[in-house]
Amino acid sequence: MAVTKFQREIWSKKIQDNLELKTKLVENCTREYEGDCEYAKTVRILGVGEPSIGEYTGADITIETMSDKSQNLNIDQANYFAFEVKDVDKAQSQPGLPEKYQAKAVHGLAVKRDTYVANLIKAGTNVTTATAKTQTAVKAAIDAAIVALRERNFDDSGVIEITPAVYNIFKNNLIELSTNNPELIKKGVVGMYDNFTVVMSNNLAKDTSTTKGDTNYVYCAARSKTAIAFAGQINEVEAGRMEKRFSDYIRGLDTFGSKIIAEDELQVIKIPIETVA
Repeated sequence: MAVTKFQREIWSKKIQDNLELKTKLVENCTREYEGDCEYAKTVRILGVGEPSIGEYTGADITIETMSDKSQNLNIDQANYFAFEVKDVDKAQSQPGLPEKYQAKAVHGLAVKRDTYVANLIKAGTNVTTATAKTQTAVKAAIDAAIVALRERNFDDSGVIEITPAVYNIFKNNLIELSTNNPELIKKGVVGMYDNFTVVMSNNLAKDTSTTKGDTNYVYCAARSKTAIAFAGQINEVEAGRMEKRFSDYIRGLDTFGSKIIAEDELQVIKIPIETVA
């Protein structure tokens, strides 16, 4: 009998844990609304409005009703993996082999998660645009983005997300990590700048226009870790026997949702890539 000893829960947890380590943009989102992440469900994000501040004169004060600022986070993304294995039970008994199979599944799912968040960033309404792809212009744009956040009363530490190409231009401005922390390096952390953690990711959104005269941009960001909410989980991992082959399969389902929930805490930084000739 095939796949009689498939370790469903172990595989699910391992893939989920590895997925958390592989994502970089998702890492900088708030996960406090994780909840039940089955496909087509909705997670309720509770919130209230700001109370008015009145001047006290000794007269009766006004008691106001707080407005409801709650939002819905739709779990509307679903991605799967499915691959063939000669013998699942045998593969599980060989040290290191299950991890290799899991790694193959995780990479693609991580890219899907981060790409979704990157497209949310691209659609952000607060935008700073660099005038050129130079160290001076990129630094000026990042500085302007940080100022814009702080002028909207953002006074916490945040994160700056840039591509490898932008990092190559900007790296001389960074404060290096005080320790060579392998866990931070895995998460793309490349340094600090003006109290912001700088993260390098290859999944940030880019323009792809081919129209002559258009300037294509990459959409970097300066943001808080509560600007974007993300909720996701591996819903299913299972094994079975291939119908027309003498081998097994492993398949899994990843469902998630993400949303900008604090627009004021996100500043998009557009960096020119090239002008189409």
